[in-house]
Amino acid sequence: MWKDKGLEIPVQEGIYWLDNKIIKAFDVKDKTLCYLYKIKINDDLSMSYSKHRDYKKHKDKTFETWQETIIRFNGHLNQLESDSINLLQHYGLNTDRTIVDTNSTGKDSMVKTYLAQKAGLNFKTYFNVTTLDVAESNRMAKQQQFEFTFPESKYGGFYQWIKRENIIPSRLNRCCCKYFKEDATIHSFDSNSKLLFLFGMRNDESNARSEYEDVWVNDKWNQRDWIGILPIRKWTDLDIWLYIFRENIPINEKYKYGYDRVGCGIACPNYTKTTWALDQYWYPKLFNRWRNILKEDFIKNNKWLIMNCTIEEYVSKAWNGGVYRVEPTAEVIQEYATYNNLDINIAMKYFNRYCTNGCLNKRHQPLKIKDKETLGMNMKYFGRNIEKFKCKKCLMQEFKWTDEDWNKQIEDFKSQGCKLF
Repeated sequence: MWKDKGLEIPVQEGIYWLDNKIIKAFDVKDKTLCYLYKIKINDDLSMSYSKHRDYKKHKDKTFETWQETIIRFNGHLNQLESDSINLLQHYGLNTDRTIVDTNSTGKDSMVKTYLAQKAGLNFKTYFNVTTLDVAESNRMAKQQQFEFTFPESKYGGFYQWIKRENIIPSRLNRCCCKYFKEDATIHSFDSNSKLLFLFGMRNDESNARSEYEDVWVNDKWNQRDWIGILPIRKWTDLDIWLYIFRENIPINEKYKYGYDRVGCGIACPNYTKTTWALDQYWYPKLFNRWRNILKEDFIKNNKWLIMNCTIEEYVSKAWNGGVYRVEPTAEVIQEYATYNNLDINIAMKYFNRYCTNGCLNKRHQPLKIKDKETLGMNMKYFGRNIEKFKCKKCLMQEFKWTDEDWNKQIEDFKSQGCKLF
């Protein structure tokens, strides 16, 4: 892939590590981690690389092989393994709970399941089908003979769900995890059963998980007699990979493509440009399908008025966050005018309008009018030269309209061909 992207980086497998877009290696002499190259992902998802600022200090050094690093860390890995197995046996042997092992086919899950087997626990391993998993993950789960759990039928698949709900998940609205992971787990097991879950979460994965202890209970389980244990919570990323290589634990093929996560593919809002560049290369059909969905969503919901960005900006880098910029650029306004067949001076009036009556949103901030219909209704009744706009609630109160009155007027204006709507 790197060669196809125009990168001729002089590295080889078995020595170097890629972490957070930095290529590193351990110095064989003093065992320090040397930073050598930096990978850059551009806005157009092209790749480039440069020498790290520390490159000159390390370029002539001899570096450890992975096997040499494993030998050096062997005592540390043995201690981690022992502590994890002891924890698993403490909670999992001679228990009256049914043990449920969850496994996403990711590296942490695979290590945790392997340790549970070494601990002698009696359990079944379940793979949660999110409907966003790539073929490599589904195939691996089948090869490992995991049990499959599915989302509730009322949600359907991910793509059907977002279409029905008219929603695009974002970092501010991470609802898909609830429906396709948490609710799927709750739905799959008897609420009256006493369960012991095995999870692969680790403290150094995120700030949110840094305070987790050995026992973890999901507050969404709603008083069910379920508990979870985290046998590898103290392991680092490096520990996980060294242990996988030492024990020859199966690896999801997706890691070999350059990914650092193998969970939900393509549409996860927590992914970054690095993942998008990999998606574009390895899964072009899925990549293009999602980009087309994003474009359709943007146009359908007039997100020019919400995001203050163009379609391309939304699709390529802004869909997974909040407002892209405070004020729209001339390009944004022109694109909105073109798509809605509006005069540019009229198109400008749709952006950044707040209720002149001082209404506030849920955060007690001035209420921004984001929907095209309310803005169009203001101009329809008060003239296209107005500068002060009222929110839908204020308009309905002023004219004593019901919801039925409002909807009927909107449909009438649209049927008459009014461009404001």
